[in-house]
Amino acid sequence: METLLNGIISALAAMVAPGVTTKQLDEQAERLCAVHGVKPAFKGYKPPNFGKEEGFPNALCVSINEEVIHGIPSDRQIVEGDVVKLDMGIEQDGQFDDGATTVLVGDIDPKTGHILGTSATARKLVKATKEALDAGIAQAKAGKTTHDIAAVVEAVAKKYDVHVIHGYGGHGIGEQLHMEPHIPNEVAGEAAPVKLEKGMRIAIEPMFGSNHGFTQVAKDGWTVKLRNGGLAAHFEQTVTIE
Repeated sequence: METLLNGIISALAAMVAPGVTTKQLDEQAERLCAVHGVKPAFKGYKPPNFGKEEGFPNALCVSINEEVIHGIPSDRQIVEGDVVKLDMGIEQDGQFDDGATTVLVGDIDPKTGHILGTSATARKLVKATKEALDAGIAQAKAGKTTHDIAAVVEAVAKKYDVHVIHGYGGHGIGEQLHMEPHIPNEVAGEAAPVKLEKGMRIAIEPMFGSNHGFTQVAKDGWTVKLRNGGLAAHFEQTVTIE
């Protein structure tokens, strides 16, 4: 199932281009779930202790530029230079999977390999966040702890001079979309480390900001965005501890 979700997210990422609306991406996410016989885990989902009566309205979260997570698809058109985050969950046979990627929008410059229309800041931010995901996955082994993951994610942020998004992180996953333990992206202020045991499934979820790590929730009650602007990147993968 983890491979299936990765494939769905990769297919959606390949659709991201100037002129495409975030609603079109969400509609395709619904179609892909139907094709593969899985349920979109986000649609109708209400996080624990969430104040709103309505659940999330879509299958896919699409967050752009200063938006970090939980962006609601709409008629907004993607433009060259955007930093687009795609976050999606699926349910199959009573088990959940959760993943995310960040896409830089534009054609590739054949001389430099850079994405045309994107800033050096955006390219560095996305590179750092993906490297942090890989570093976190490398720590996801039996006998390690949640703080081992947090420490390497935080170290990558410092290496690239970008900022961990405060207050958010990964989570346990399995028969529910969000379970214990919390998988932090920074060590300071977090609860006691939780030892990782064979068979546990966790979603590792680094989120970085270009200028700072402070956020606010938009008026729609869902979209988490950087408080004072800048760019954000987000990657996530579900892994099984071995």
